[in-house]
Amino acid sequence: MELAPIVLFVYKRLEHLKKTVNALKNNFLAEESELIIFSDAAKDDFSIKKVQQVRDYIKSINGFKTVTIIEREQNCGLANNIISGVTEVVNKYGKIIVLEDDLVTSKYFLKYMNDALDLYENEEDVISISGYFFDTKKKIPETFFLRWADCWGWATWKRGWDLFESDGEKLLQELTKRKLLKKFNINNSAGYIEMLKGQIEGTNDSWAVRWYASAFINNKLTLCPGSSLVFNVGCDGSGTHCDSSNILDTSISNNLVNMTKIPVKNNLFALKQVEKFFRRINKRPFLNHLKKVRKYIFNNIAPPIITKALIKPSQYGFFGNYNSWKDAKKLCTGYEDNKILEKVKESVLKVKNGEAIFERDSFILDKIQYSFPVLAGLLKAAVENDNKLSVLDFGGSLGSHYFQNRQFLAGLKELKWNVVEQQNFVKTGREYIQDDELKFYYDVDNCIKEQNPNLILISGVIQYLENPYIMLENIISKNVQYIFLDRTTFCKEIKDLLTVQKIHPSIYEASYPAWFLDEEKFLSYFTDRYNLITDFDALGDEVPISLSKRKCIWGYHKGFIFERRVKNA
Repeated sequence: MELAPIVLFVYKRLEHLKKTVNALKNNFLAEESELIIFSDAAKDDFSIKKVQQVRDYIKSINGFKTVTIIEREQNCGLANNIISGVTEVVNKYGKIIVLEDDLVTSKYFLKYMNDALDLYENEEDVISISGYFFDTKKKIPETFFLRWADCWGWATWKRGWDLFESDGEKLLQELTKRKLLKKFNINNSAGYIEMLKGQIEGTNDSWAVRWYASAFINNKLTLCPGSSLVFNVGCDGSGTHCDSSNILDTSISNNLVNMTKIPVKNNLFALKQVEKFFRRINKRPFLNHLKKVRKYIFNNIAPPIITKALIKPSQYGFFGNYNSWKDAKKLCTGYEDNKILEKVKESVLKVKNGEAIFERDSFILDKIQYSFPVLAGLLKAAVENDNKLSVLDFGGSLGSHYFQNRQFLAGLKELKWNVVEQQNFVKTGREYIQDDELKFYYDVDNCIKEQNPNLILISGVIQYLENPYIMLENIISKNVQYIFLDRTTFCKEIKDLLTVQKIHPSIYEASYPAWFLDEEKFLSYFTDRYNLITDFDALGDEVPISLSKRKCIWGYHKGFIFERRVKNA
């Protein structure tokens, strides 16, 4: 069997792309497959840096038979980039597997796609293969056909793509003339017609609704999996589009699909489950507090989500304005879950043993993400201490920051990196991770007594403590020369806002209370004893906080480097 080329369309979402590529590399058949990447150019000055970061990253991708990169010189936009890219590749190879930069796949995704492309290659009634399917309530067959077409991880042949009609108005006229509007809208449960009209009017640029309409008008079928082999991580609220939609979230199947040929006909039972799915989500209240959400859905998400369908806020991210830590905590699972610890341990050990490059929040990444202000501060602290550095890394997991920076610190005369963490992390760290440079402690005082640190690092931690300001006072009272605080969250609109953070399951399943602090108050704690050397933006994008179903405000991440003030003689 000749494998189909994988075509990946990317723009400027680096973190999402890394998850996509890491999952794809873990696929069976990845090493035997050709990967072709279309990188769209920046559409404005604000996007240039992010696009370049993506382009730098894709040049480092390996793990495939070949990697070919096409960098667009001008911004095409999502639809034009995909339409022209798919056309170019499918005309050359005769078949194609298509992904976008926010799709995480099952390890069996490529096998399923290639098996299906081979099995149904000569079935003229089959236009495409879908890797994604909705989270229906009732069990449906392992594979089945629908008069439909999808765009979240899909495949087709040249004969299928030749039927694609880019003129939305022509498609709508044909659907109207044939009296197919109700069926196209899945018995009027969905909003595909509204989306097609929006494309014609220019309020969205969905190529996917035109792909679906092209298939539907030609009475063609798509093979679908009973359990989805694709999950979209781009709807997690982590970008600049605030609360995206989670209505299409589904679990990724870890099972091999038994690919046997089935009758090529529209599965009416599965179609009925899709109708029920759309009717179920249409009962949810419409979220209209940010126009960015709607624009993002129109331009980036398909299978074509409905313009008039009711969109639920993402269930992941930051929520609420709680009166007390106790009120917030009773809604959370916490960080103590052993499943989280095991996942972090597994990832960190891969980095320690040279099997992986970088780990953050248990996620393996192909390139180290440096906080260069912090790294510069570490080197400054070492230079001023005879090229020796002893760090107290408060809340430092299993040594993530040590492994992140060790390459630049390797030339020091002496390096002591000491992590202060929860009991279960310290126990695991001492058993599996600890060595002469990296050690683990249960509390700050013992660490200071034994290691005499000249620097305290607190990165992405202080906001998860019940009493962050008490902890600040305690840390400041230790009179250590430097205090670094990185990835600390603040909010301008509500001072000391207490939320619940729900972690996306693509990282791990957890939730915990999280503060958005008052920056002015925060800085006031250092005034008497420390000078602020510098502050810096951390993690880039602002953070959406859902106060209710209809109200969203913004928080932000920031970092600080403080140096102990020298007393006058």
